[in-house]
Amino acid sequence: MRANHSHHARHAPSTYRVARLVRPRIICAATGAVPDARVVVIGGTGRVGSSTASALIKEFPNLKITLASRSDESYQAAISRRPELSKASFQHVDITNADSVRGLLINTDADLVIHTAGPFQRSKNYAVLEAALETRTAYIDVCDDTPYSEGSKAKYAERAVAAGVPAIVSGGIYPGTSNVMAAHIISIARQEYDQEWNYRAPVPGEGSDPKWLRYSYYTAGSGGAGPTILETSFLLAGEEVVVYKDGKEVILPPISNRREVDFGPGVGRKGLYLYNLPEVVSGHKYLRVPDVSARFGTDPFIWNWAMWLTARLIPRKLLNDRAFVKRFAALSDPFVRNVDKIVGEAVAMRVEVDMMNGKNSSGIFVHKYLSQSMGYSTAAFAQSVLQGKTKPGVWYPEEPEALQDRRQFLQLAATGCSRFDLNRSAWALESEITQIGGLIYW
Repeated sequence: MRANHSHHARHAPSTYRVARLVRPRIICAATGAVPDARVVVIGGTGRVGSSTASALIKEFPNLKITLASRSDESYQAAISRRPELSKASFQHVDITNADSVRGLLINTDADLVIHTAGPFQRSKNYAVLEAALETRTAYIDVCDDTPYSEGSKAKYAERAVAAGVPAIVSGGIYPGTSNVMAAHIISIARQEYDQEWNYRAPVPGEGSDPKWLRYSYYTAGSGGAGPTILETSFLLAGEEVVVYKDGKEVILPPISNRREVDFGPGVGRKGLYLYNLPEVVSGHKYLRVPDVSARFGTDPFIWNWAMWLTARLIPRKLLNDRAFVKRFAALSDPFVRNVDKIVGEAVAMRVEVDMMNGKNSSGIFVHKYLSQSMGYSTAAFAQSVLQGKTKPGVWYPEEPEALQDRRQFLQLAATGCSRFDLNRSAWALESEITQIGGLIYW
């Protein structure tokens, strides 16, 4: 099957009524069907890839899933962690070899390839995206690196449109689901939806524009995501941070500018630090928000101190060396895994948008397991692509062309959340709220 990937946005009727978001505290799995299709998950035996494949198998049993990686041993290990993966087939692939990737997509007759074989930092290898365009296979990656995602759009957007191939970059949880949360809040504020939640162009003077977008992320330990997340963290420790202030790009040191953020009951207040993440650049460019930043923190809090020291004591040349970072992460991994057993694998995201009119709208996402929520986030992007609800081109998650139906996406991405709230005032998300005489104190 080859899905018809084009769609046409309907415009609002002349008598327009502002759409209001129904905000359940917890959102369960979506039931939107997908057509029969063949999906290849590259890096599918790793923590992120196997979680994505697991979510697809559970939610869409009509899909034919192929896991692709370098070794049979990793496939057997993945099945031991997730027995449901025995329903998927396995193929070898070497993503550093363009012929290997192209052959994989041709031999499996893939309709969609999901690239989870990170880390993406310092990489200039676009073999998977190039093979997807050559074979006219839809594409999703979970990239969390700004230069790589920007490179995907700059180099391949026009080719994707010409080939009729839909491609979503940075389609994980953060970035990914967090981008869509921000976009949904902002589109509601701007009145960019009609009564049926289709995209529309608001009349001049309607709605309110955003002034400041803050992304805040917390993960307990490594989130159970394996050594790749350690490699990513160490590589990010070697990157200067891009933020936007008063509409202008500002460069700051990595892992700096601590801010305490309240993730609500069950998680509480956490100290977070600035990291260089692609949703900052994409939020400024494509959501047209003047001021944007992204922060991340973990537990135990000593890990944050260790990362702060890493960014300042280890020479930048070494932190830019992927081979060194891979060895460094491998040495740290056993100790981190033991700590994970104590602190758990929870993930929390808070998205805050300050409007030009002085109002604030926020969203929060809390899940007990990072790997599971990551899998469902990527599976939700796959649902849109397979349903033909993603336009040809290379898109960030927040762009309207990426997702025709953001509400459907958020419903599936939030599967298993202990808390999911969107488009709420900031005070409503706090851990402790006291009301005295009609006033709110927090």
